[in-house]
Amino acid sequence: MIKPSSFLLLLFLPLVAFAYTSPGRPSGFVNDFAGVFTAQEKEALEAKLRSFADFTGPEIVVAAVKSLEGDIIENYANELFAEWGIGKKGEDNGVLFLFSIEDREMRIEVGYGLEGLLTDAQSYWIEQNVAVPAFREGNYYSGAEGVTDKIIAAISGSEEIPAAVPEGAKSSLGDWIYFFLIIPVYLASVLGRSKSWWLGGVLGGAGGIVLGIIFGFLYAGIIAFALLVPLGLLFDFVVSRAYARGKATGRYPWWIGGGPHGGRGGFGGFGGGMSGGGGASSRW
Repeated sequence: MIKPSSFLLLLFLPLVAFAYTSPGRPSGFVNDFAGVFTAQEKEALEAKLRSFADFTGPEIVVAAVKSLEGDIIENYANELFAEWGIGKKGEDNGVLFLFSIEDREMRIEVGYGLEGLLTDAQSYWIEQNVAVPAFREGNYYSGAEGVTDKIIAAISGSEEIPAAVPEGAKSSLGDWIYFFLIIPVYLASVLGRSKSWWLGGVLGGAGGIVLGIIFGFLYAGIIAFALLVPLGLLFDFVVSRAYARGKATGRYPWWIGGGPHGGRGGFGGFGGGMSGGGGASSRW
């Protein structure tokens, strides 16, 4: 049973603004915004990943940042993946290995098209058995190189990568939080385009009923319904006005979708792929 405090956190968390701040345009397959690789290390890793993309197709990208700037790594990785458009459009065959030095967190974010070849459990095993030991010793290049080697092996089928599941993963509050962070972004992109804002209230009421069913008691459903109907109306009203302003000025909010994703850098950019939210996160 989830505690009342946790329930309230999950209920109101969608109202919290995302803290994602773009680190900048990609310069290639290896993007060292934290200054942890030498020029020789970056060149060697870049050559390997570029060669794999040229001859095989999938795009594997490494990004090192100093800080997540208050964001959670799951959202940061998902947003960065979308901004840069890693992988080929329509194939969604990209993988992002992101790590933050100050936060001591990492994530392997997997594109839709590769989720069958590189599972969440395999991604977690790679992090725990390859990256974490190296990163704890300050060997960032060794860890990143090892991670990309295992990702290549999994995608190409040259090696059977073991699977590992984080302890408590099935009931992790973090998973619930991530779910409740992603849903509002999707709803904002849909409701913002709608011509009327009453639909938000309808969806809010439906959400309250669903929460009542999930938590298994009537009062939770009634309270959630009473709260989410007006919140849904307000949410729809706000995002609809933001979309209308964007339509008038030509500058749409980042959450509306269809914006300038693809991250075309000086090196030519990636192919416009998308992430399905699959992958794994770890700390070191």
